[in-house]
Amino acid sequence: MSGNETVTGEWRSLDGATVDRGDDEDADVVFAHVSDLHGQLAPRHQVYYDNLTSKPDFDFGDDDRVIERAGGVPILAAKLDELREDYDVCTLMSGDTFHGSAVTTYTDGRAMLDPVNEHVAPDVYVPGNWDYSNEAAEDGSFVELMDALEAPVLANNLYDWETDERLYDAYRILDVGGLSVGVVGMTNVYVDRMAPAFSEGKYRFGKHPALLEASAQAAREDGADVVVAVTEIGLPWMVQAAKDCAGVDVMFSAHTHEYTYDPIVVAETETVVVESGMGEALGRVDLRVRDGEIQFRHHLYCLTEDGEHTPEPDAEAAATVEAERAPFLEDEPGFERGAGMLDRPLDTVVGRTEKPLYRQSFLESAWNTLFNDALRAHFGTDLAVSHGFRYGTAIPPGEITLGDLYTFFPMTAPVARGVAYGQQLTSHVEAFLEDNFTPYPYDQEDGRVRSFSSNVAVTVDPTAKRGRRLVEMRVDGETVDPEETYSVATFRRPGDPERDLGNCGFPFQDVEVDDGTIPVDVVVEYLEGHSPVDYEVMGLVETADDGGRAQNTPADGAYPFIQPGVDYAAGEAYCETSMIPRRNTFPDEGRNRTR
Repeated sequence: MSGNETVTGEWRSLDGATVDRGDDEDADVVFAHVSDLHGQLAPRHQVYYDNLTSKPDFDFGDDDRVIERAGGVPILAAKLDELREDYDVCTLMSGDTFHGSAVTTYTDGRAMLDPVNEHVAPDVYVPGNWDYSNEAAEDGSFVELMDALEAPVLANNLYDWETDERLYDAYRILDVGGLSVGVVGMTNVYVDRMAPAFSEGKYRFGKHPALLEASAQAAREDGADVVVAVTEIGLPWMVQAAKDCAGVDVMFSAHTHEYTYDPIVVAETETVVVESGMGEALGRVDLRVRDGEIQFRHHLYCLTEDGEHTPEPDAEAAATVEAERAPFLEDEPGFERGAGMLDRPLDTVVGRTEKPLYRQSFLESAWNTLFNDALRAHFGTDLAVSHGFRYGTAIPPGEITLGDLYTFFPMTAPVARGVAYGQQLTSHVEAFLEDNFTPYPYDQEDGRVRSFSSNVAVTVDPTAKRGRRLVEMRVDGETVDPEETYSVATFRRPGDPERDLGNCGFPFQDVEVDDGTIPVDVVVEYLEGHSPVDYEVMGLVETADDGGRAQNTPADGAYPFIQPGVDYAAGEAYCETSMIPRRNTFPDEGRNRTR
């Protein structure tokens, strides 16, 4: 044994009760969960937060967060091999693999195939929302990527647009460690709301959580001793599904990039939910059956360099990664996609920062503000707005490289500007607040509020009723006038209507698209004139004094996650991200496979 079993904690039953089994420490099967790799071939920096209720194993010193270099396929592969030497391991992979860097962008995701097939070697793959993004490229194909994977692809809710036939199996029965394991797969249910070019005319997505229960029951009827679900939908959705779908024993969540250092146990249905970070972490759940009872233990490895449980990088995986990255480090890479062209090596230094830049936060982040200030400066507009993406890594103080910028915005859509009425701006902010703070987890999609340039301030009330969560929006200190017009800098999403910019969902006037410039270009341009930059969280998004509270990061209170749970108990307790503290019942006639 390698000693890894000593970090996994006590054995527990699925209702959370500790099990006393004396010297019996053996696991029947070890599940290793890889999620949200986002093109992370080599190590990157990542921010980790201290939290009152879920203590990650880091030395924070006097700070409440720390930035560490972590992950990369060579380290991930070495950790998986280490576990496989000692245990019967079933490797489960939640998607968002083929997107997230310049390398994935300019190869339509294909650069990830050899590293995943040869070194991660998952037993099951479940697609994530960004895996569909390569459909936006002229020669990109989601199905071709999935077909090139050696692991079986599972998705019980993905259908062909024309035929309504399901494209992949709903579940597989795997024999691991003497157990018959039913693995159910469910892909992201929100893809059709993200960008039309990802799915329109190609795929339909079933959204009903009852699909999980139906697949789990089918797996049990097919002989499964235990049933696990691998998904890419988000933690609040999965916790609610755990309350509603008693047929699944363990749910492996992804999409929201959360770190469940402590597993979430839904005692009523005896279901465990875990989420395993964003590519540089590895979730581990051990299962065994004793006297007919399923028992589990869990650990989340954050594979930081020099970490206690981090092995040396696998040499063969390192060689594969080096070969994939080498063309992007040449003097003139010459890659093109969409409006983008890579004409310099990724290790080109394009600026400096005085403070760390990252966006693993909910209300506001220094990176998003920097990005929007760059957009606004490029076009000379009244303000800038962008989707407040939460994927991405961190840049420590010091040099900023071109490759760093692509990890924050790995898209080659052109930047654009337009003119909008104040009412359009406030209405679209309100719509995004509904996505985040709805009391119904199955409708909670977004994971971050909209981000703006530094001259825009927003006050919100998370606990207000629908349509009333935006308390005030100010530009240059003045409350937005619904009848006034404002020039807005943003970007064009692939496949959107001609006048709909930046995922705002309304028609702009006087639209101008800079077809030769992508978001990374405007940040490089901004850094040339403003480096070293000095950005930090400025309090641009605040909650009302007389309203509900929302944390920006897990370091800001007792709530251990970034994706909000409205029921915070005033920030003093974690409430299972529960906005509905009970089960739902789903009558058969109320279900629709493809809607």
